[in-house]
Amino acid sequence: MNKIIEMIRGVVGVSGVILWEKRTNNFHKLLPARFGEDMVDQLCRQLARFCEVRDQNCGAIVRFHKGWLFLHNHDTFALLVIGKSDLNTTTLNLVAKSSISALESALGSQATAPSPHFTFLPEHASALARAINLSLGFLQAHVSRFEIAELLRQAKSDLIAELPSLEHFSVDANGGVILIKSAEKLMDITAVEAAARLVATVADRTRGRTGNADFNIEKVTAPVRDTLTKLGFYRVFKESLKTRA
Repeated sequence: MNKIIEMIRGVVGVSGVILWEKRTNNFHKLLPARFGEDMVDQLCRQLARFCEVRDQNCGAIVRFHKGWLFLHNHDTFALLVIGKSDLNTTTLNLVAKSSISALESALGSQATAPSPHFTFLPEHASALARAINLSLGFLQAHVSRFEIAELLRQAKSDLIAELPSLEHFSVDANGGVILIKSAEKLMDITAVEAAARLVATVADRTRGRTGNADFNIEKVTAPVRDTLTKLGFYRVFKESLKTRA
């Protein structure tokens, strides 16, 4: 990681770089000595905030009176580059493109799936149920809870033969799911794919009815984001959407 941010830092006009590994919540920083601890903490918070309000795999470059900010949000990492007024943006774009590709290869491969020694715990089952309900609650802003309940039942019915872990989730009349009593003790890591694909299916079918594509899964499920990231939930969700595109 240090070699990558050092390469970015070497671009004429770049004064600082922050790389955030989302899975480990580790911030790699190469910043001017004049940046105090409070300023560094604020920059890290602002980078995290940017990722909350922007879609994944998107970037932004902003010009200020005294310099530039370059930001990029990926599902496994985020990048913040601070530039002076004389920043060579053409060179930065070229270097950033190759750096982002390298980061995708390095960090994307680390987040493809939980470790083979990963132990699925009851609290993971609860986090998956909450993720489903947070997503369904968001979608209810676009269609009624009764329509969501209908879409949810149909999606579960369509997927359960392939994803039997869905049998542990009961659909309620208000367009949500409930973990069947003691089901968390019977569930394993296959529940992650089941939950992610269920949400992706309902979201896709809701979009088909409303035409509204505004659904940022990480933002919607922010209260359980750390757990979902460790479980590989977001990876499966995105892969499921890609197959529907």
